[in-house]
Amino acid sequence: MFCFLQVFCSLLSAAMLSLAIPNEFLAQGSPLIGLFALVPFYVCLSRAKSVKAVFWLSFLQAAVVHLLSSFWLGYFQDFAVFTLGASDLGTGGFFALMSMPLYFAFAPFYRTKKNRLEERGGIKPFALPLRIFWFAGVYTIWEWCKSTGFLAYPWGTLSMTAVTWPLVTQIADITGPYGVTFLFALISATVAEGILILPDLSSEEGGKKIFAAWKSCVNTAAILSLSTVLYGIIQYNMPRKPVKQLNAVLVQQNLDPWRGTDLETINISKRLTREKLQDFNKKGEKADLVVWSEAVLTGRFPGAAVNKYKRFPKEEPLMDFIAKSKTPFVIGAPLTVDSFSRKYSNAAVLIDKDGIFRGAYSKIHLVPFAEVFPGRNIPFVYNFFRNTLGFSTWEPGERYVLFDIPISTPEFIDRRQTEIISLRELPQSQASVKISTPICFDDAFGEVCRGLFLAGSEVFINLTNDSWSLTRSAEIQHLAVATYRAIEYRTTLARATNAGCTVVVGPNGKIQQKTPLFEENALAAEIPVYRRVMTVYARFGDWLPGLLIALAFLHLGLFLRKSSSVD
Repeated sequence: MFCFLQVFCSLLSAAMLSLAIPNEFLAQGSPLIGLFALVPFYVCLSRAKSVKAVFWLSFLQAAVVHLLSSFWLGYFQDFAVFTLGASDLGTGGFFALMSMPLYFAFAPFYRTKKNRLEERGGIKPFALPLRIFWFAGVYTIWEWCKSTGFLAYPWGTLSMTAVTWPLVTQIADITGPYGVTFLFALISATVAEGILILPDLSSEEGGKKIFAAWKSCVNTAAILSLSTVLYGIIQYNMPRKPVKQLNAVLVQQNLDPWRGTDLETINISKRLTREKLQDFNKKGEKADLVVWSEAVLTGRFPGAAVNKYKRFPKEEPLMDFIAKSKTPFVIGAPLTVDSFSRKYSNAAVLIDKDGIFRGAYSKIHLVPFAEVFPGRNIPFVYNFFRNTLGFSTWEPGERYVLFDIPISTPEFIDRRQTEIISLRELPQSQASVKISTPICFDDAFGEVCRGLFLAGSEVFINLTNDSWSLTRSAEIQHLAVATYRAIEYRTTLARATNAGCTVVVGPNGKIQQKTPLFEENALAAEIPVYRRVMTVYARFGDWLPGLLIALAFLHLGLFLRKSSSVD
């Protein structure tokens, strides 16, 4: 009976978390469900009888969440066995291993009769708060671990469920998304513990002490929640005046490059670009940049592609079209890293207003087992993937790259507060905006965007191809993850995608402009550029998971020391 109930609770938790994340039924997900999604999971772990039981209950919860929330990975061409199958097993197995500290947190109090009786008698009032905060801390560490490194996959997280509660997500400029995760996990654990202690409240003396200990946790969670919301109210409504404006055309051609042709893709993108360039002209403004999404072109830059697109399409070659528009373009295309060893990267290439290739940014964080595989530089491994599975790998980018784009509008400088004394004889140079172009998966990682921000990026412009997913939930989930980047660095995030979500997101996470999903469309976006602010998260990165890990080891060390002294 207990085994069945534990499995049921694990599955219920997985279903709740999957429903709280943006999905096909609730397009934006549900923060309210996310707030309590871990309650059944906490309950089932507290009643597990062994390490083995905790392992499999945790595996089940994580694997089902991944399967239900990221089922669209199965549409990733012929790689579903890796993108969905292997990632599902890996996610479940990884969380199962991470769950071991949870077992040892519950074990002394729920499985040792002496300790259980002492707690019920009120002798060990610290036990209950310790379990609650230990659970919230370990779960936060887990989400950080699954979102970091080569195999990272920052989807299926608690922080994704909160994206429609902007008053909560504003703490990301201090803690990153992990502050949201910790708060939600803490509330779930507190509620779950309140359910578990109900039978113990009948004890007159012990019940009062247990309730007092639980009440202190409720008060702590309430204070943290109230502080988070108050901070969110201030940050979300804080007046922020842009200092510059980048006029950009963000093209969404709604054509999967894996199935379309260069000719079809270019013609659709050119038509949409013309329409939006004209929109700027009608307003008496000029576009400063045109952005086409990830993998729009198949020609490899700089050599072969430059020659190809000087002649192709035949009616009006791409380079001629760019030169006639008198506007720089950023386009997703392959970049040759080493032609001799056949190494190429997934890149965003910059073509200036005269149709001349000027440089490129190569995607840094590639999708494991879809864009890159371990051991790719070993000939045997490379030949196996290439010849057996038809898998060609990309080379990851090795450096941060910024594009300095001249803008047609003047900087918004309040001359009453700014005085410029120049010794130069020449007039002031034209204003410009330094943009960075994280590609697709890149904008899901704080460490990638943090490097770009610290390098001097004033605006993130993401190029994405999610059209292969065929589902709105995949598009909205990616936006939910990416939105945190705008908040973390208090900067504007713009996205040019194949099918969605093509948007402009402000530094408070609010969507300022967007196009419908899965529709040929484009934005004539007036992208506000704000003064760069060095937030706590920008300065210190993922300090919260690091602190939680340090506290966990400190507690473990004190526990072992105490145990050895007793022996």
